[in-house]
Amino acid sequence: MSLVDECVEIVEKLYNEGKPIKEIVKQCHNSMSVVYKAINRLEKQGKIKRRRRNYNHRGYLTDDELKKIKNMYKSGTSLYAISKKLGRPVSTVYYAVKKLGLQ
Repeated sequence: MSLVDECVEIVEKLYNEGKPIKEIVKQCHNSMSVVYKAINRLEKQGKIKRRRRNYNHRGYLTDDELKKIKNMYKSGTSLYAISKKLGRPVSTVYYAVKKLGLQ
């Protein structure tokens, strides 16, 4: 029995409960790669649905988005809150703030 076979049931249970991957790794007492192999196997079997990020890559920020970032950041809104509102990664908002000279 391989390492992946040993932790498939634990991975399925915890993953479906919404537990973070790092916590699943601790529970399985295995490496990150073993857990991801188990997740891939379970996805192929149709036992779990893979979690995906909630934003899509949309290319460059528009002028309108840059204005919103500038106004929201100046009013004290956190980078995280701005990114959620615009549906963009926090890193994109961070680099926009740096580019605008606000930080």
